[in-house]
Amino acid sequence: MLDPKSWLDAAQATAEGKKRRVDHDCGGGRTLIVSNQDRKWTAFCFRCDEAGIVEKPQESLSARIARRRTEDEQDERIAAVAGLPEPIDTDIANWPREAVVWLLKASCGAPEIAQLGAYWHAPSARVVLPVADDGELVYWQARDPSWTRKSERPKYVNPEVNKERLVARYGSGDEIVLTEDILSAYRVGQEGEGWSLLGTNLTNGVLARLIDERKPVAVWLDPDAAGRKASRDITQRLSACGIPNRVIRSLRDPKLLSRRQVRIELGLNTPARAEDS
Repeated sequence: MLDPKSWLDAAQATAEGKKRRVDHDCGGGRTLIVSNQDRKWTAFCFRCDEAGIVEKPQESLSARIARRRTEDEQDERIAAVAGLPEPIDTDIANWPREAVVWLLKASCGAPEIAQLGAYWHAPSARVVLPVADDGELVYWQARDPSWTRKSERPKYVNPEVNKERLVARYGSGDEIVLTEDILSAYRVGQEGEGWSLLGTNLTNGVLARLIDERKPVAVWLDPDAAGRKASRDITQRLSACGIPNRVIRSLRDPKLLSRRQVRIELGLNTPARAEDS
């Protein structure tokens, strides 16, 4: 086991969620990899063939309360902003690992991140996804990439605007595909036309937009109980308005499928390229 005196300072000086190569006291050559993880600092020296690990101190109740208060204040502050929250960091090399991984799970690498306009907002520790309509910013959504069902802070923070007619719209096609979240609509938009409802509710304003479009609609919500119930409700309303519709059912969220799988679910016959598999 590596002596923490030989590597801990370097690990603690590393940004959380990152790892890097440094010299070790056994010699030069940057043979030591140190990392700063969520709950621990780690190291491994290839020359010594030894590892090291130091658990981070457990957060006290008072520190936890103070942190939550700061997070809540930051969330309230950015929610009151109509424009994009600043500072804006578009250099993914500076982002914590969990932020990059969250987007990579949706098959969004550097080109897709740039196309989305996604960026890291360090004060709130959230990934911000801007939403534009005809090139004009109308909304944004800030997502905690570390969120789990056990998290104390909200999964999303949004600006306080009227969402009656609001959708995140990507791509174009002969059929409009309704999804829950922005990334799912974006992935659908790579092959057709995706509209994110920013949830599971079809507002009267968005329904009016669908009527104006005069296109058939596919409802492709998340494969959970809430998504299934919402799909039934939405298709009933679409049918009542005379809009041809169908439900797409998949085992995973649209954003978690490959482009080949998205094409299959959409019923498209275009062949998949090798890089899309």
